[in-house]
Amino acid sequence: MKIGIFSDLHDRTDHLEPAMHRMRLLGCGHFIFLGDCTTPESFRRLLELTEDFPLDAVPGNNDYDVETMRRMAASSPAARLHPEHALITRYGMKLSLSHYPKYALREARSGNADAALYGHTHQAVSERCGGCLLANPGELQGRTGRIGFGVLDTKTRIINLHNLDFHAP
Repeated sequence: MKIGIFSDLHDRTDHLEPAMHRMRLLGCGHFIFLGDCTTPESFRRLLELTEDFPLDAVPGNNDYDVETMRRMAASSPAARLHPEHALITRYGMKLSLSHYPKYALREARSGNADAALYGHTHQAVSERCGGCLLANPGELQGRTGRIGFGVLDTKTRIINLHNLDFHAP
C-alpha cells in the first residue's frame, strides 16, 4: 500500500488540492496528516478531499480548535484524529505519528516502530535510526520555498519525498 504523508498546511488549501491529486496519481490509497491545518475550515477541506480514502491525522501546535476537528473526524467514515502522539499499525507496519520531532525521535530510538513520522520543522527528512525510518514530509504551506509531501510504500518500507511543482500567486 502507498500512503500519502503530508504536514504543515497552515490554511493553504490551494496547495492541498494539487498535492492530493498528485498523491492519488502516485497510487496512494491511504493518507496521513501530521498536523497544522490551522483552522477547522482547512480540516473540513482535507476531509472532503480524502472522503473516499482512510485518513489518520494528529493535531499540531497551530491547530486552534482541536475539539471541532475531533467532532468533524468522528462524523467521517474513514478519518481518525489521534492524540498528539499515536502509535498505530497499518498494512503490517507499526507507525509513530506526531507533529513533534521529540516523539518521533523517542520512538525511532526505542525500536518500537517501523517508521516514526513527524512534521513541525517544515523540512523534508528521510533517514534511518537503527531499523526505524525517521521521516518528515516537509510542508504544504510553502514557507520554506519547498511545497512537498511523502509517499510511504509499506511493501518496501521506503518513503519517497516529492516536491509539488505548483506555485500559487
